[in-house]
Amino acid sequence: MIKNYIFLCFLIFCFIGTNAQQPYQVYFGNLHSHTSNSDGESEPEDAYNYARYTAGLDFLAVSDHLEQIDPLEWYLVKDEADNATVNGTFVAIAAWEWGSPLHGHVNVFNTSSIISDAVNLWYTTDLPAFIDWVLDHAPAMAQFNHPGEESYFTNWNDFTYIDTITDNAFPLIEVQTVQQATDYYEYALNKGWHLSPVWNQDNHSANWGTKNDGRAGIWATSLTRSALFDAIGAGRTFATMDKNASIWLDISGTPFGETVQRYTNMPFHINLQDTDNETWQQIELVSNNGVVLTFPSQGSLDTIITLPLFTDDYLFVRGIQSDSDYIWSAPVYFAGLITNTDELESQCFKYYPNPVKDVLHFEAFNNSPFSMEIYDINSRLVYRKTTSESVINVSNMKSGLYFFKAYTDTKLLTGSLIKE
Repeated sequence: MIKNYIFLCFLIFCFIGTNAQQPYQVYFGNLHSHTSNSDGESEPEDAYNYARYTAGLDFLAVSDHLEQIDPLEWYLVKDEADNATVNGTFVAIAAWEWGSPLHGHVNVFNTSSIISDAVNLWYTTDLPAFIDWVLDHAPAMAQFNHPGEESYFTNWNDFTYIDTITDNAFPLIEVQTVQQATDYYEYALNKGWHLSPVWNQDNHSANWGTKNDGRAGIWATSLTRSALFDAIGAGRTFATMDKNASIWLDISGTPFGETVQRYTNMPFHINLQDTDNETWQQIELVSNNGVVLTFPSQGSLDTIITLPLFTDDYLFVRGIQSDSDYIWSAPVYFAGLITNTDELESQCFKYYPNPVKDVLHFEAFNNSPFSMEIYDINSRLVYRKTTSESVINVSNMKSGLYFFKAYTDTKLLTGSLIKE
């Protein structure tokens, strides 16, 4: 929630996007699919070829149900994944899905093994034993699949946090509906998990990558299996319902998925792209305290928004297109405290209200003359004036997000405001 009074100190606001994504490239794929090895159709080889040549995916994980895979099938799917992988062009991943009618389902990646005694009953009910198996087979990593899909799932004991080691081995949360993301993504983060979102198709028919337009997005250094797993482990993923849309978030070059030491005014670099240039009717910055800031964008966005976050544990970006497609970034996490807030506020400026409808009240520089510049979301100058008045008329400006710069010869204040 945006407060009526927002305190900001001396900032330098950049209206031009940066190259913080380098050296990472974005890749789109699907980390959950099935074949006739379990309850799907066709062979893993068919799935990899279809994903590459028909759906145009960069990567596909075949993750058949563990209890339906025999050792020979597991050996063959690993071999088929290696044969289908062409580094720089397409990556095939052999994975498997642990299914518990009690706790929920989990995909396991980056392992050459399967649970050898899967025919025994322990693996469907003993969540700690399953987690121990994953931890004992490092560098295996796991993904919480479609939380809340069945009413009888405990959702892994209600996402009860375990420890840092388990947290690191379970870096992903999969969503297949907006409701799953709404109910469980933030909920799991608030429980203490460091989870990055992906959208997967969970194919049970021969439509790997064409079942819908949803994609798992990964920002990796290259299109290789090891680079993708490195990126997943680092949290550089996103979930998108639009196959052409991507999102990136960083703070001064520290990308989403990582933790930054909290400081007073953090510059959040947001790069939200869609090759179809669809309108984003709402872009939301979300923390454990709720929606921090919302604004629209007429198309692709590459900007920096500076925010003071004193008590927030994380922040991610959620975008909603005009056709109701969503995109979710991974979070940036915050560590440490800002202890001198009273001193900081006494040195800062304030402006109100925000959002603003007609008149912006600006109190700064001891009522001395200052210059005010206001820019729209596309960095176009829409207002400029030198004045000593504390009242600025913005009634002629269109609704949306704006950035301002107020300055004298020696002082500078930059910030953002929303015009209703």
